[in-house]
Amino acid sequence: MLDVHPPHKRMREVGEYFVHLVVITIGLLIATQIESCVEWRAHVRLADEARVALHKEIAANLKALRDAEPGLKQWQAQVKDNIADMQRVLDHPNDPAAQPHRFHTGCGGISLDNTAWQTAQSTGALDYMPYKEASAYVNIYTAQKAFLKSQNQPCADAAAISGILAQYPLDAKGARFSREEAAALANNFGRMQFHLELGAVLFDENIELNAAFLEGREPRKDFSGSLN
Repeated sequence: MLDVHPPHKRMREVGEYFVHLVVITIGLLIATQIESCVEWRAHVRLADEARVALHKEIAANLKALRDAEPGLKQWQAQVKDNIADMQRVLDHPNDPAAQPHRFHTGCGGISLDNTAWQTAQSTGALDYMPYKEASAYVNIYTAQKAFLKSQNQPCADAAAISGILAQYPLDAKGARFSREEAAALANNFGRMQFHLELGAVLFDENIELNAAFLEGREPRKDFSGSLN
């Protein structure tokens, strides 16, 4: 807080009054500029610290995504095989050789961190960054949130499939799927396949946004080609 004190002696002439006024004005301006400079430096430091933390977090998330990519492709392939197995049962309901004896019904997910992002928001660090840079962070973490949410649906599909399979002892001798059971499983595996494909589009978008940011380039915009 700035303090302004009255003169220590009585001013007898108008000139003395104006000199004193000018001195006070100059002092106030200098003090205000110093205070503004200190605040500006604090804001710059806050933005720099957030920038470093976000860069590390985005790089770590990109590595986690790329490490998980083979597992996602394997999961999609397994679901495709399960659908083909059920289709054989539907095509040949009375053929014991058409009955499957193994299923891949697992459910997995990828964990991505957003601690640096939440901290940057809570401290207001984004307010002291250039608009383009702040927008890049918003796009990255908005896409990340959408992808993480998309992982819930395939797990719900897996739960429905497990419920059906619980009624069917795969290891029991002579056990067979009925047409109704095969149709229900084919339907749920088909739903899972669709949800995995949608998730794969968001997965590819996250990789591209994170990689483009770290490489200092503009990300490509169209990810619809990933959905087939």
